[in-house]
Amino acid sequence: MLKETETTRDHMRELFEELGLDVEKMNPNILRKLFLLNERTETFKDEERSVHVARALFRYYEQNLSERRFTDAEQRTVLIGTMFTDIGKTGPRNATPEQEKLVLDIYGVENLVEPNKITLEELINDNFSEDATDRLSILEEIKISRNMTMREFYNFHPRWTLEIISGDGLPPEAVAAAATHHMLEGVNPEEIVGKDGRFTKYFGDNVFFDRAEKLIILLDKYDAFRRRGKKEHKEAIELVRNKIRSNPNFAEDGEFEELLNNLDAMISENERVYEE
Repeated sequence: MLKETETTRDHMRELFEELGLDVEKMNPNILRKLFLLNERTETFKDEERSVHVARALFRYYEQNLSERRFTDAEQRTVLIGTMFTDIGKTGPRNATPEQEKLVLDIYGVENLVEPNKITLEELINDNFSEDATDRLSILEEIKISRNMTMREFYNFHPRWTLEIISGDGLPPEAVAAAATHHMLEGVNPEEIVGKDGRFTKYFGDNVFFDRAEKLIILLDKYDAFRRRGKKEHKEAIELVRNKIRSNPNFAEDGEFEELLNNLDAMISENERVYEE
């Protein structure tokens, strides 16, 4: 994985410039957290891969569904939002370096079979037994209870993403999109999505939770099943489909269905789109 070297800085600068981001206007803490995320997990690579797949899907729409093609604003929201979805896996905005490391270590334990049935304390005792007591005490300083389930723990990071990237140089449209990437799990940080689908806070021109946000969710879920779950394309698509249908708020959502069907068709035509 990339380390925080001049090469890494150049790589990120080039990537952000491609996305139309001005690094000089971003809070340095955001970049620091991204370096940390990249250094200690595979997550940043996952996000880069999802950006690549998103761009391929935009081309697919241009070539095959021009009347439904993504606008420039939608594309920018998807691409930038995708890059920052998981920055919250570094912990809260003001977490100490020690707290950040411990939170990242937990996210580094992947592929739990039943996160709803495993507590944080059990995971830490099983994976970090040499200093489990100290780790749990440090986490409790940021109000992370040892008795919560791992699913409850995982659901913290969209909220942390929202607080880390809000008002710190990122386009507000992308902030909302990044923070809502676990809506299928019912995670709606600070209730920013109202019952009518409108955002309850100001996010620039991004008024509704709609196609851009839903595509970010699909890219995130698809990549999780492919990379962490080690599933082949068709199985990953069906697992994502089942995930949507298991949520009563989105089971009949035509926008999700259209996006997933076209993502399936696009990658089925060229499997290398995901592998490149």
